[in-house]
Amino acid sequence: MKKYLKVTFSSQDYIIPVEDIIDVKIGSGNTEVQILTNVVGHHAAGGMQVLGFLLTATGSSDAAKNKEQINSVIDAIDSALSTAWTKPMYELSPKHALTSAPSHIQQAWV
Repeated sequence: MKKYLKVTFSSQDYIIPVEDIIDVKIGSGNTEVQILTNVVGHHAAGGMQVLGFLLTATGSSDAAKNKEQINSVIDAIDSALSTAWTKPMYELSPKHALTSAPSHIQQAWV
């Protein structure tokens, strides 16, 4: 059975397929966490891009808080995979509250 992280922002639910996650890392700023997946897309120039999700929380505005945020996401992945097969959704409650809805991202495949 597939497992999903459920992220809620402003009463709207978003899901992230856990089995597709290949990396969790700091985004372009200290307030962003990127969840990269094994889904690859193509852009007009012919290059390949890895697709993923961006979580933004202004409360994680320094390096130490950003590590807490990343660790809370990684812990949620572990917990989601550890739950019974009858519970495909696991609620992701990041250490620092999100300040915007999860968004899709594309990064050059390197």
